[in-house]
Amino acid sequence: MSETQIERYGPVAQALHWLIAALIFVMLGLGYYMEDLPEGTGKLELYGLHKSIGITIALLAALRLVWRLLNPPPPLPAGMRPWERRAAGIVHASLYLMLFMQPLVGFLQSNAAGVPVVLWGFVLLPALIGPDEALGETLIGVHAVGGNLLAILVIVHVAAALRHHFVLKDDVLRRMLPGPAVPR
Repeated sequence: MSETQIERYGPVAQALHWLIAALIFVMLGLGYYMEDLPEGTGKLELYGLHKSIGITIALLAALRLVWRLLNPPPPLPAGMRPWERRAAGIVHASLYLMLFMQPLVGFLQSNAAGVPVVLWGFVLLPALIGPDEALGETLIGVHAVGGNLLAILVIVHVAAALRHHFVLKDDVLRRMLPGPAVPR
């Protein structure tokens, strides 16, 4: 690799990253929007969309995690301090955890409420648990807290990427941007 080239994520990792990121922004916006909607058909349709996107995010995150295990990411900049490396690892691990936990908690909440989950209007997913009103109410709260935690993690992740780009002026952000390799 020449001195002007940067180590980058491959196109598959980039595509999965940006697709998941876009879907997370849609999900967070949709989740906050749906909270205040009156009960009715429109709200139920949005909940169906929310569930389908959430399950899709979990499937894409699983694919991304497998891809990452088979295709290790570029190394972090040599100048990063140990605490920054630990923080990056914690935020990334927490993001992955939330990409699996949020859809699972939402799915279980639907099960507990006795509401079927139909993926993209076509595939009826089997319930993992039976109806349980008290558990359903608890899971609603857990899912809401999880949504807020996910939003905070996304903000931290984006802020760190922007700090790397504009303050530290390293290649952390550029290595995840699609397109041809960008010289330093």
